[in-house]
Amino acid sequence: MKTTLLIAFCLVTFSAYAQNYGTPPPPPDEGNMADAWGSRYFHFGLNITPGVYWVSPNSSNTAANGASFGFGYGANMEFYFTPNYAFLTGFELTNIYAKYNRSYSNPSTNALDSTITHVESLQYLELPFELKLKTVPFRNVRYYGVIGLDIGFLLKATDDYNTTVLLNQAYFTTPPEHLYSGNNEDIYSQTDFFRASLVIGLGAEYSIAGSTALQASLTYNNCFTNLNNTSSNAANIKGIQLMLGVLF
Repeated sequence: MKTTLLIAFCLVTFSAYAQNYGTPPPPPDEGNMADAWGSRYFHFGLNITPGVYWVSPNSSNTAANGASFGFGYGANMEFYFTPNYAFLTGFELTNIYAKYNRSYSNPSTNALDSTITHVESLQYLELPFELKLKTVPFRNVRYYGVIGLDIGFLLKATDDYNTTVLLNQAYFTTPPEHLYSGNNEDIYSQTDFFRASLVIGLGAEYSIAGSTALQASLTYNNCFTNLNNTSSNAANIKGIQLMLGVLF
């Protein structure tokens, strides 16, 4: 319910801002789609963002355990302060999987060490604050670059984990290992609520009719905040995202 209200608030706020943004430009040449596209001070779009993510450890007892697929969807708003340069913002619901291992040395007499394999499912509400820099039209195509920040807020977090404990054979003969596991465990309180990333990417827009265009981009998402809320288990999630969308 809180997520729905926040998204609705964002839509209303940005729509109201867009209606009062800038002075309307002179009418474009309707026979030239590139002119019609470039004459707008504001564009609203919908997009999906599949991606590949991986964990980058920052502590000695944490190790990455491969890449995983993620997916997001949302809306973006572009506010142009020149015909080719815009401030880009909006919102997106992003689902990310984080796969990593944690190792421990146990000084107790009955266990030598242990390894926990985590597969965490994380959902964030992300707000981009980026600059979009476009080329002049090449027929109906414009190429662009984006750079800026993505700010994320954790909505939910769960973990599927397996723990392997190596037992001291002076006290236990069999088995040498003991296993613990959990599925869909709530780890919201153990995960950092705030996520911030530096984003840089390249893309293209294809004008199809009037001010409507298709767009696609490939971006690198370089998160620099901790995944977990403890320094002993420090790690970042980085990723490469493919954005596919339509602008109006």
